[in-house]
Amino acid sequence: MRKLRPAMALAVALVGRPLAAQDAPQEPVAAPTPAPAPVANAALKPQAPVGRIMAGVGSDVIAAPPPTIELAPPPPPPPPITLVLNADLGAQRLTVVENGKPKYTWAISSGRRGFATPTGSFQPMWAAKMWYSRQYEYAPMPNAVFFHHGTAFHGTSAVGLLGQPASHGCVRLAPGNAAALFKLVHKHGFAATKVVVHGGSRQRQPGAKMASARVARGEGARVSRAAQRRGSYWED
Repeated sequence: MRKLRPAMALAVALVGRPLAAQDAPQEPVAAPTPAPAPVANAALKPQAPVGRIMAGVGSDVIAAPPPTIELAPPPPPPPPITLVLNADLGAQRLTVVENGKPKYTWAISSGRRGFATPTGSFQPMWAAKMWYSRQYEYAPMPNAVFFHHGTAFHGTSAVGLLGQPASHGCVRLAPGNAAALFKLVHKHGFAATKVVVHGGSRQRQPGAKMASARVARGEGARVSRAAQRRGSYWED
């Protein structure tokens, strides 16, 4: 027995330690503390543009192109001049040139003294088959082609005064010539027609000048009907 005691004590000591360890109450193990979340880079520095970020994702993704601005097409060029109306106030003649070739030469009556016909280069502005002068007693102006404010080519019944200044500024033509001119201007169009008025006006004949002076003094009753037809003093 005495020999067995040291052996039993050794066995108890060897067996008792793990049992004591198993029977002893387990202390709770603390959960590991999570590492702090990294601070976002966006809070430290400005973000890159969206286009750059998208472009860096992959080669198939690119930034949107800038918007394009569509410009209006330029206006079409004006048509070439195919009809020229050349009014020579010194010769009291109108030459009509169509497609570079003279077509007609007609006698005219331009503005008399105090009512000068404007000179320069113009284009027809508008036209009327029959117009009545708002300034001169509603005088008839058939086949009127206006090229400068109230100044126009038009027909006249005072054919006896053609070839000399007699109007209030307009360019008078014989009725048939005015009708032909009206058709030509509409055939070519206003934009393709050029009006050139140049030269100085010749003085009208003394007889016609005296008739106009009588009318200006209010003595129209003393002017015969024949003189009225020749002078057509209240036409434009």
